Amino acid sequence: MSGIINAIKWVLIIIGAIAVYYGVSLQAQYGVTSKVISEMVSPKLHPDSMAKVYMPMTNTLLDTGDITMASIVRVPVADDVSNSDVEEAMESIATAEGIRSVGMLPLSEMVELQTGEKQRFLKIYQYCSPRTAMTMIDHSDAFSAYLPCRLALIEDQEGQRWLYTLDMNAMIYGGAPLPDFLLEKALEVQRVITAIQVGGAEGDF
Repeated sequence: MSGIINAIKWVLIIIGAIAVYYGVSLQAQYGVTSKVISEMVSPKLHPDSMAKVYMPMTNTLLDTGDITMASIVRVPVADDVSNSDVEEAMESIATAEGIRSVGMLPLSEMVELQTGEKQRFLKIYQYCSPRTAMTMIDHSDAFSAYLPCRLALIEDQEGQRWLYTLDMNAMIYGGAPLPDFLLEKALEVQRVITAIQVGGAEGDF
């Protein structure tokens, strides 16, 4: 019996030594701190943070090498939908959903006026629900960096048009679980922006 106990003891010592080695190695090579290791062992963030935020972002980053692509959601615009159709659809859906249009930036048009040279299309559309915005700011001032919600209608280098917006999953699931009342509001904003994005891409209003 004592032999079995000693064998188990040595196995545990070896496992502990391996864990310490890899912990020190990660810290030395990648700057992984004890806080990160602790989070991996005993998570304090949202239980969906890895599945809905960090793993998808990491995979996109490794596939594209572009951190901005890892933080957005994009939808292709249908070929038979004009830019004015996209704009009209988005404005109609925003009105129906009770979210305010708070500005547009016709960036490609502005550059064309400044340079006299034709540009591929780029226009930014901004939306905001003031009360929801203030509720989110009361929880964390950092949410102000996400305001107002933006969608970009852009023509890529091959002529395909897209509607881009920030991936709100990072805000919703990326940290500690949001209070229930704030989670409900954040999910509603995400739903509305997604409806505007998808409806605009399809010219559906």
